[in-house]
Amino acid sequence: MPSRRPRAVLPVLALSLGLAAPLALLAPPAAAVTPEEGPGEAPVARAVTASGRPAKIADVLEYCGTKRSACTFRIDPKQAREYATAVKSLGNAVVNCTTSDMGVDRTVTLRTSSTDNIGGEISGKITAEGTVSASGEVTTNLSNDITSENKTPNLKDGPTSTNGTKTSVAGGAKAAGSMSAKLAFEAAFKATYSKSWTIDNTETTVYKSTVKPYDMLVFGASAAMRRVVGDLVTDTGKKILNVSVDSPSMVNTSSFVAQTYAVPDRLCGRKRPAGDTAPDGDNNPPGGLRSAPAREVPAARAVPPGADPKREVVLSSHAH
Repeated sequence: MPSRRPRAVLPVLALSLGLAAPLALLAPPAAAVTPEEGPGEAPVARAVTASGRPAKIADVLEYCGTKRSACTFRIDPKQAREYATAVKSLGNAVVNCTTSDMGVDRTVTLRTSSTDNIGGEISGKITAEGTVSASGEVTTNLSNDITSENKTPNLKDGPTSTNGTKTSVAGGAKAAGSMSAKLAFEAAFKATYSKSWTIDNTETTVYKSTVKPYDMLVFGASAAMRRVVGDLVTDTGKKILNVSVDSPSMVNTSSFVAQTYAVPDRLCGRKRPAGDTAPDGDNNPPGGLRSAPAREVPAARAVPPGADPKREVVLSSHAH
């Protein structure tokens, strides 16, 4: 899947969850609410003594762990920013190698965590993981005499989407990290933004659509993130400057994207026919068409480099 921000070729599908307080109530005055593209380069953290001479980051972190009040974190609101990551493919592509329409019902889940530029001492190791699982049925409309068990979902009005639950988990700091540094950051974050720091976030959407013959459906997501920058300061005057922490956004939500591509030649075990519904020997045996399950192929292998999708739908979730 190309690494770019989602674009809505079809109208964006509103997800009906009636959630949340207005975003303006959640956004700190000094931080941008509209996400930018990409995180940009993180600043380089460096440690200094009270007199400004170079020091070791490890020494400052070790001192922070000697007592709860050893360190405080000073956030620079001017350097805070909201951003969206590049679109990342999730799970497998759903490939229709039959000559019939195929109904698809999939649950897409994105989990994002936090990172920092001092080795995970504040937030722990970053993760940006996604999964795609079958939440319903994959069926084919074989012929007029099919049984009711094989009927496809009613998708005449186009694809539909519903949003799952978005949850936050208050935990996950690196076990070997400095708990005092983490606690100092959490206290500063709450004082600055009047909201507890979220270091782990899971978002889920259910997507229902129809995959045409010799098309494939690929899922991806762009994670909504926030970068906070500041200094970790000890009560002796030593400090670590330009500490950067990236975490799930508390004012924006991630975007899911469903992209439909033409199946490349040979992916279905033969050259793609000229037309979408052109018959071939594999799918038109004597006695009529036969059912065939959807193929699951890793998206990175299924999508040719530089390929453009035939159709793209962006699904935006709502925040709590």
